[in-house]
Amino acid sequence: MLRIPCPKCGKNSYTTDVESFNPCPYCGSLFSGKYGFEKRRETRVEKEIPFVFSYQGQSYDAVTSDFSEGGVGIQVFGESPIASTDDVLSLTIGERRITAKIVWVKKLPNKSLAGLHRVN
Repeated sequence: MLRIPCPKCGKNSYTTDVESFNPCPYCGSLFSGKYGFEKRRETRVEKEIPFVFSYQGQSYDAVTSDFSEGGVGIQVFGESPIASTDDVLSLTIGERRITAKIVWVKKLPNKSLAGLHRVN
């Protein structure tokens, strides 16, 4: 367990993951030990919806991790093709069609995580 001080009230809390955003048990501020305060103004809804998307002529299995008004977090299984940010994807997730720009990618051993920002 790691001790991290809340950037707002200064009281200590404990975590095993400094990257995740968690509320301070004392004042309720949402923060991460690594990134500080949550900067998003929109509420994220955690929901896993499986979907398939095409990227550079190949199809890939993925699942959403969360949604907000301005974007979506996804997990891509297997060897992920997404290597660069700023590419734009057209996704069909459930009955929603979303066009989004890749903002960040984190590659893990057998999947990748990506944050996408919706574009009009």
